[in-house]
Amino acid sequence: MTREHLRGCTRLAGALLLAWLVPGRARAERPTEGGLWSYDPKDILATYDHPDAPLRVHYSIGGPSVVPLADLDGDGVPDYVARVADTAVAVLARYRDDYDLRAPRSEAEHGLGPLGGSEALDIYLVDFAGAADGHFAHDACDPDACAGHLLLENDFAGYAYADHLEAIDTVVSHELFHAVQAAYLVDPPVWFSEGTAVWAERAYRPDSRDFLRFCDAYLADTGRSLYRPPAGPVPAFAYGTALWWDFLIDRHGPDLVDALLLAAAAPDLPAALGDLLRARDDDLRLTWLEFAAWNLATGPRAGARDGHAFAAALTGIVAEQEGDSLADDDRFFPLAARYYRLDHSGGPLWFALAEPAPGLEFTLQAVAGGQSDGPVEPAALAWDGADPTPRLLAELPAGGYWLAVVNPVLADMSIPAHLCAAASRDALACADPAPEPMATTTDGPPPDTDAGDDLPPDTDACNGCRATSPAFAWLLVLLRRRRPRP
Repeated sequence: MTREHLRGCTRLAGALLLAWLVPGRARAERPTEGGLWSYDPKDILATYDHPDAPLRVHYSIGGPSVVPLADLDGDGVPDYVARVADTAVAVLARYRDDYDLRAPRSEAEHGLGPLGGSEALDIYLVDFAGAADGHFAHDACDPDACAGHLLLENDFAGYAYADHLEAIDTVVSHELFHAVQAAYLVDPPVWFSEGTAVWAERAYRPDSRDFLRFCDAYLADTGRSLYRPPAGPVPAFAYGTALWWDFLIDRHGPDLVDALLLAAAAPDLPAALGDLLRARDDDLRLTWLEFAAWNLATGPRAGARDGHAFAAALTGIVAEQEGDSLADDDRFFPLAARYYRLDHSGGPLWFALAEPAPGLEFTLQAVAGGQSDGPVEPAALAWDGADPTPRLLAELPAGGYWLAVVNPVLADMSIPAHLCAAASRDALACADPAPEPMATTTDGPPPDTDAGDDLPPDTDACNGCRATSPAFAWLLVLLRRRRPRP
């Protein structure tokens, strides 16, 4: 993982800080006062007040936290410092003008007095020594919101950003979105706080590489519930939920961001999210099914169907299994999806479950042009897990196919399922053997040629699939009608 992924507010150092920062009762020490990232006594400190906004940058012109001192315009302020201040002002203007978001809380609103020498929003440029690159710290909180200050890496020396411009754009937009979040709520869940802050990086800079890298981290673990990131110091997965927030905001428009921040104050954010979508005539289940389909069409699988505007720039999902047949026995978690790739030689494709798995949704997508792998086409078949009976999905041309298994609803429990797919019924690893055909006699009635699992030779529809059920019909309409973003 590159160093720019290490956010001060969520890595080990940030976790130590937050362990003794109790919202509403304790104030984070500023670098001029001590704390984890304090200025060294050898630092020679200066400040810069932006001429067009109440924003002050604190920096060192000599010592361990010294900033790049180049001053090409000769105004007496290092260009690096001026760039930080200008970017912060532009970012806050973007959040205000394009998304109608609240401004960060001021020190005056919490009666703190002129911390940092004024009541302006303070940004401190400090040497993180590679341990982080930015941090938003609380100065004070009431039950509903917090005021605070920002810390930013003093020079980004040794970090993997392309240049100072990319580094400043990325970290300032990320940390300032935490400051905006704090104007709405005190302690959002990390999968929301970090995911939306990474989304904000792209909202400010559409070509954000940091956003893409974290989306890849999410796509590497799509079988995990959106709202249950791994335990411990905040992992890349929590940042990577930015992919979901970008999808959702693109679906509903910029005014959704304010609504999401208001909803995030609810004790049960996933449930509040479902309520929010219903209030907008949307459905979390159908939305998640479309999101799961878009996620498959990423990286080398992008280009043959609608999807994320940046789909081709992502690494893409990781197949749970690949081969000419599959068998998997596992648990499938809420708001999650898993993907399996089949190399099909042509002809029948069968599917079965060992037991019913109501709540799971299945789709089959062909690889375009009959290739083994590559861009995927829109889903041709969709069915649910209520009926475990072995079924002939279809007579299919040779080529690659992707099976998506999606749990698209909120629930307290995962769904266990033992699933399998193969070119013949007898090869289904999770199904009981096919029954022996009944013996016939010359004096009895002729056998029922339409009974059992054998279908007429011209049958090419999924036996028991719900491709035309109301929910999936709407889903497939949405998938075909949706247009990619410009």
